[in-house]
Amino acid sequence: MMTDKGLKKYSKETQKSWLETQAIFTTKDLLIKNYQVMQRWEDNYMKSLATVATSRGGRVLEVGFGLGMSAGYIEKSKRIKEHVVIECHPDVIKSARKKFSAVLSLDRMKLLEGFWEDVTPNLPGKSFDGILFDSCPLESGVELFQFFPFFKEAFRLLKDDGVFTYFSDEAKEISEHHLKKLQEAGFKNINFKICKVRPPKTCEYWKHNTIVTPIIKK
Repeated sequence: MMTDKGLKKYSKETQKSWLETQAIFTTKDLLIKNYQVMQRWEDNYMKSLATVATSRGGRVLEVGFGLGMSAGYIEKSKRIKEHVVIECHPDVIKSARKKFSAVLSLDRMKLLEGFWEDVTPNLPGKSFDGILFDSCPLESGVELFQFFPFFKEAFRLLKDDGVFTYFSDEAKEISEHHLKKLQEAGFKNINFKICKVRPPKTCEYWKHNTIVTPIIKK
C-alpha cells in the first residue's frame, strides 16, 4: 500500500486487479471498480490546473489521463512544445489514443503506459517545465488523493524554473500539512488560487463549492 513517506508501490495483486477491471465511461463520469475516478463537473478545475501547468510553456508532464479534460486544455496552449502523459489503465489509454490521435501522430503528445511509480524513475531529472498530477487510489482504505508520494519526484523532474500543480483535497487554502510535505520535497515558492466548482450531490469525493489550485514553483 502506498503511504506519504515515499515511493512505495501497491501490491502486484492490487495493480493487476485495477488493470483487469473494465473502465466504464458515462456521460457524467469515469468509473473503475465502482470508484468515481473522474466526473464532468471537474472541467473548470481541470482548466485551472492546466493553466498553471502550461504557464512556463516548454515540456509538460501530466500524470493521470482520466476523461482527458485537463489534457485537452493543455493541448490548447500554444506555449507548450511537448505534452507527456502517464496512464496505466488499458481502457483509458485506448480512450486517450482515440481522442488525441492527431497530436499523438505528430509527437506533440507522448503517451507513456504504466503506473507512475514505475515510469517516472526512468525519466531524467530537470526535464519538464510544468507538471500536473491527478492520480487516484487503486484500493479503499488509503488517502483519497495520492499526491504526497509524488512531491519529491515532481521536484526532481522539474527544471529549476518549473511549476508544479496537483488535484488538491483542500477547499480554502494550502494547509500546514501540505506545506510541510512540499517543503520536505524541496519546494519553497508555494502559492495557490481558489477555483469555484459545482459538484453534484452524487459525487462521493468532493462536497465543497471551491477547491485549491496549487501553484508550486521550483
